[in-house]
Amino acid sequence: MLSLGQLPQSFGQPVHAARWETRALELGVEPVVLGPVADDELPALVGAAAAFAFPSLKEGFGLAAMEALAAGVPLVVRELPVLREVFGPAARFADGPHALAAELGHAMTVEDPARRDAGRDLAARHTWDTAARRHLALYRSLPGRGPGEAAT
Repeated sequence: MLSLGQLPQSFGQPVHAARWETRALELGVEPVVLGPVADDELPALVGAAAAFAFPSLKEGFGLAAMEALAAGVPLVVRELPVLREVFGPAARFADGPHALAAELGHAMTVEDPARRDAGRDLAARHTWDTAARRHLALYRSLPGRGPGEAAT
């Protein structure tokens, strides 16, 4: 187990880290915190997961969740309108810790080929090329602003 002193800075504020460590001790678990993972190691690591939990309260898209779907990994996300809009039939949704645990258990034990295929199809539609083309189209649609023009 890695100590919280070894957590990457991006993990969160010290107060959150202390609460996380306290809760782990209460539950008698020893989570392994990997910290940063090399880009070439990430696909295999994500692909080996039995399920991917995305319980975010603030995320509006979820790149990590999309990467899990691309790898065919079952996804469980927080029950939020924006995440329902993004992930639709590709994910399982949970409202609260108990529901998250139940949905993760279900995702890890029950094969769901239709949901897996929906996830892979969704992820395939969200490429960097597609994102770049859509951004350029948006920028070009703004009055007086073509590519490379600064806002006044």
